[in-house]
Amino acid sequence: MVKINKIILSVIALVILSFNVNAFGVSSPYWDDNPLYVQPGEIKEFKMILQNMVGDEDLTMIGELNSGNEIATITDPSTTYNVPLGSNNIPVNIKITIPQDAKPKQEWQVGVSFKTVTPNTGGVSIGGAIDKGFKVIVSEPPKVSAEVSKTEQGENKFTGFIILIIILIILIFIIKKVYKKRENQ
Repeated sequence: MVKINKIILSVIALVILSFNVNAFGVSSPYWDDNPLYVQPGEIKEFKMILQNMVGDEDLTMIGELNSGNEIATITDPSTTYNVPLGSNNIPVNIKITIPQDAKPKQEWQVGVSFKTVTPNTGGVSIGGAIDKGFKVIVSEPPKVSAEVSKTEQGENKFTGFIILIIILIILIFIIKKVYKKRENQ
């Protein structure tokens, strides 16, 4: 009987607590299946977007990096964000700085955690949290094939040859004009 009472009380508590749910989210241009590709020494800046589309109150969220601190920073002056109810456009500015000596295929996992906080008489209490993570991968440098460079060299020589011919034709025309003028005088 005690076991059944505990189950019933747990279900009732779950139902009561579910009425006070805040739905917030974070969107990002990068995630694990869509990583950020970079080159050694590259600096990349982008925005994650905080959203508060469902619920019944404005939210205050604190953002912090939980992985990738060696290459990533949140560049906003404050990492506490006010997210009004119905908003879907609160930016969080992220900066990725890749070391000059990074090797191709080297990768980092970057994770950002956003926690809701609510004022409380005894200070601040932390509510729900959401984590957003993505991979940063150093790309292979672009390869220039020998065929492309030979073609470009051939095109450059051909263009130079055409320009030389045009200059010679113009010179011949000018010399003929000058010669005819002298004969007529």
